[in-house]
Amino acid sequence: MVFDHKNESANHHTSDKFVDAKAVAAHDTDIEAWRAGTLRTLDLISEGDILALKTTGGGPTVSMAFSRGELPPQQMLDALDEIATKCKERNVQIIVDAESQHWQKGIARTSLELMRKFNHDGKAVIYNTYQAYLKDTSDVLAYHMAEAERDGFTLGLKLVRGAYILSDNRSLIHDTKEDTDNAYNTIAQGALRQQIGIFGASGPSARPFPSVNLFLASHNRESVLSAHRLYRQRLEAGLPTVPVAYGQLHGMSDEVSFSLLAEKSDSGKAPEVLKCTTWGSMEKWGPVSLPRTITQVEIQTFGGSSNKVLLTLSLLTQELWSYEEVVHLDPLQALKFSFPELWQEAPKISAHYEVTMLDLTLCILGCGNLGTPILQSLINAPPNSLRGITQFVACVQSESSEKRLQDLFSQHQNVRILRKDNVTAIKTSEVIILGVDPSQVEATLQEEGVKEALQGKLLISIVAGWPRSALESLVGADPEAKDDGKKTWVLRTLPNVAALVYQSLTAIEHHPSPSFPAQYSALATAIFSQIGKSLPIPPSLMPATTAVSGSTPAFWAIIVDSLIDAAVAVGVPRKIAQDQIYQSMRGSAEMLQSGIQPGELRDMGTSPEGCTIAGVMVLEEGGVRGVLGRALRESVTVARAMGKVGEGEEVHVNDTRKI
Repeated sequence: MVFDHKNESANHHTSDKFVDAKAVAAHDTDIEAWRAGTLRTLDLISEGDILALKTTGGGPTVSMAFSRGELPPQQMLDALDEIATKCKERNVQIIVDAESQHWQKGIARTSLELMRKFNHDGKAVIYNTYQAYLKDTSDVLAYHMAEAERDGFTLGLKLVRGAYILSDNRSLIHDTKEDTDNAYNTIAQGALRQQIGIFGASGPSARPFPSVNLFLASHNRESVLSAHRLYRQRLEAGLPTVPVAYGQLHGMSDEVSFSLLAEKSDSGKAPEVLKCTTWGSMEKWGPVSLPRTITQVEIQTFGGSSNKVLLTLSLLTQELWSYEEVVHLDPLQALKFSFPELWQEAPKISAHYEVTMLDLTLCILGCGNLGTPILQSLINAPPNSLRGITQFVACVQSESSEKRLQDLFSQHQNVRILRKDNVTAIKTSEVIILGVDPSQVEATLQEEGVKEALQGKLLISIVAGWPRSALESLVGADPEAKDDGKKTWVLRTLPNVAALVYQSLTAIEHHPSPSFPAQYSALATAIFSQIGKSLPIPPSLMPATTAVSGSTPAFWAIIVDSLIDAAVAVGVPRKIAQDQIYQSMRGSAEMLQSGIQPGELRDMGTSPEGCTIAGVMVLEEGGVRGVLGRALRESVTVARAMGKVGEGEEVHVNDTRKI
């Protein structure tokens, strides 16, 4: 049964408008018919199966109580008790389905009482369904977790995105699909990590994580695969987690189900995957099941043939199901898995569509002066700001570096530290940051097994002097290769040491390949935004950027050091001189960044016969402009020479010398 928020009516005989108040206290034939039919259904299923209940099927007195947020009549409670008892005896679990929000408060209250009675000893007989697309789901879940923790029962947590988007009050639903996806993945992965909100957290307000059994019902391949991989990682690492099973509707998203079954453990055990089979006519089940198809996907508009395919899909969907609008259509999932014949007509659609990646592991090869602050910033990044990166691996070569990182990150369960084991780190990661010393790049990337481990992954270089083409040559990367599973994408970036204080301006090279995934560019921007700002740079400017951005902090240090020494020479205590000059430098930078030109700033501080112009004249007489300019050009020249590895770059007209 579906309640239409717009029309204030239900599509079944249980509409609240037809309730006879005098019949409430009497024996209810609708409840009895529902009880008997449910028990007959129970006779058809086997041990280990799951029985899904639509509780509004109990009739008008039940739905009336639910609409008021109340428990159903005692007759319905007795029926539920009888059904749950028989299920527990037969090792059958019950999922209480979510329904329209008009009734959901009462349904959730009923499910909570059933869980309180039947879910004990770490085993859930009853699962309540939580819809991630609703804004208040996290609050409802927090309340139920508090009840489970207080009373010592096991919470049965079935998580879905939602199935009533076309009929529920739109204001109750997240504004975007991304918000819904984030809510779903936050709950799923939080449960698997045993930390959701204050439950399982640390601090004075934290509460113990209650016993939870998790059932992830989703047709979203990325969500369920990332969840299962997290579950396996935690089991293999000996970290606490919760039991989890997965489900999809029968006849839908078989590719998702089979992908899960292929995710076997080292012992050969596959995850528990179930298919939900609905009973009844399409007239009854269509309004429930079809929106579940629609909410898996999101319409995007592209040009050319891709747009034609999406228009075809949209029209087909509306014609078949007679909906006024089609919401949340993701062309990758809908076309590739549900409409393969249309997918074949638009093979380039994935190049235009930005896929949201989930539960990624990032490893840093060489966690030194740059790698360490990058790792620190990522660990402390706001939730959902890293486009799916949740796990980290730091790779070093020396015992001293290993101990340094252990001291820094021992409190973080999502950080793994490896010494002299780059291949393992790469194999268990999706994103790899190359942060070794420039002299160690070749040895690192040519280590046995590295090339194969990098296939199908993103390699981000933060190493100065190594152009992208040289790195691609070392790892055998071919940007034009057809097989994405074997293609290694290399992205060159240039942060600087100001990353230590989260003030780096990181240059991100614009990848010249038109097929470079847009999500990788967005991911790199998200990563380096945690240590300051980032700026896209064309490949031709990367050698100069190496010096302009990377070398100038050292130049500033020499200039500042000379000014401090001079201040000490004229009687200013060193600490006071440091404070004054550092703040002068910071203030000057702020003024210049506000739009004031360097010449204007100089003139603002000089007056006729004043002390500032006297000092400026000494700088000019000493040729400071020429010296600084030549120093920068020398750095650029050497950067170009370093970049000749594998590229043969030409010498620039303003290089200081030929190398």
